[in-house]
Amino acid sequence: MTGSALLAKRPRLREDLLVSRALRRGPDTVHLVKDRTGGRAFEVTAKEHFLMVRLDGSRSLADIGEQYAARFGRRLGDDHWTRLLWLLHERNLLHPPAAAAVARPAAVELRRGVRWFGWTLSLPVLAVLCVLAAASPAAVALCLDPLWQAARPAFGDPVSWLLLGLLAWISAAAHEFAHGVAAVRLGATVTRINLVTLTCRVEDYQYLPRRAHQIAIAAAGAVANGLLLAPVWAAALATGPGHPAHPVLCAYLLVGSVQTLVNLVPLAPLDGYKIVSHALGMLDLATESRRYLSTLPRRLLRRRGPAYPAGTAAWLGLYAAWWLLAVAAVAAAVSYGAGRWLEPALGASSYLLPAAAVTLTVAGWLARPRPHRSRSDNPQIPKGES
Repeated sequence: MTGSALLAKRPRLREDLLVSRALRRGPDTVHLVKDRTGGRAFEVTAKEHFLMVRLDGSRSLADIGEQYAARFGRRLGDDHWTRLLWLLHERNLLHPPAAAAVARPAAVELRRGVRWFGWTLSLPVLAVLCVLAAASPAAVALCLDPLWQAARPAFGDPVSWLLLGLLAWISAAAHEFAHGVAAVRLGATVTRINLVTLTCRVEDYQYLPRRAHQIAIAAAGAVANGLLLAPVWAAALATGPGHPAHPVLCAYLLVGSVQTLVNLVPLAPLDGYKIVSHALGMLDLATESRRYLSTLPRRLLRRRGPAYPAGTAAWLGLYAAWWLLAVAAVAAAVSYGAGRWLEPALGASSYLLPAAAVTLTVAGWLARPRPHRSRSDNPQIPKGES
């Protein structure tokens, strides 16, 4: 095919492809692309995304090439276009699709839940619900001592433990259901809600165009947990001391508050981590923050390594510091707890053994080889001709 014939072509990507907004992976700007028919997903760079979104059938390759040259200061030759189109064809991304459709996972039926609770995701209602969800744990913190005194009998009663377990399971189930309803209401697909393992699998929500919707889906579970504390507060106030149910209700206020707040801790795989990741627009925030920290000496001393934008470097550095602080706090708590348990048998040296075990465990985990992230499946565009 001659160069003029190739550049006159107007290829078109399939309409059912999902393309995310711009995201950060460490120092790089990337976009996620997903083939909803086959379920295959991959990353493309900003330049690749620039070309792909313009393959809409209305513009020729020559027109797109001119736009590319104006944007990036380089032109793509015929061999570059040939390679790009071949890669897109091989991955079945061009219209019409070349391969038979692969069955997608069946979506979970949540229309009734959306009809009943979808109105809660309007901005004014959601703001009120978030305030109410935060008020219950805050009230527990203010009344911590009297609640603990009232709840102590329940923590020593086996029947109360069963009731607490049931209430905690109901709260966890509501947590997953809230994720599912929010996802369907905001345009994502839920393929599984498992009330045994207490998981909700949401497809495609990384491709939603608005980060506020992604944050709402990630936060919906914790909001539901916080809201469930409100009727328990009302029941605890209505029963009062001396009622058989009062200790269990007070105990659940403590347990439920911990359940709510722990989910908001920004550590993977908790919801708080997802909320922070979506708010910052970053992929694999924990992994990339550790990579940033591990390459920092080389970049400072040898001036080698990836160049991070200032804002990205600041957020990755802050998250790495938080992660190290959290790991140190957990390690110290485990060492102290194990040391107290061993103290009657080992005396003052009881803290050394747990501390050494925890230190070796953390060091081994940090030193383990990281899997190399390959982009071999991506339709990478060669550097253009100047």
